[in-house]
Amino acid sequence: MASGIAGDVILQPVSPIERPGSSNSRPYQAMIGVVDNAGRIIAEVRSDANGRFHIVLEPGTYVVRPESAAIYPHAAAQTVTVAEGRFTRVCIVYDSGIR
Repeated sequence: MASGIAGDVILQPVSPIERPGSSNSRPYQAMIGVVDNAGRIIAEVRSDANGRFHIVLEPGTYVVRPESAAIYPHAAAQTVTVAEGRFTRVCIVYDSGIR
């Protein structure tokens, strides 16, 4: 059975004004890099139009690095542990910089 990382990528806020009952985020297409314990990039994937992605990986601990061409939007790296035979879920939140 395969293992790896599966997740969602969102961008927030998408408006400087919060409206009760409405979401201030949206799915986001981004390039996501995966780095092993030695610091080598071992995989890259782009999230789809719905912000979803999955990467098949061997069990182990990895750093997921969301990429960005500028200061904003920006998302923090996350350490993820992949267990044998399952996909570990992650949510990557890009800060749009809108205030």
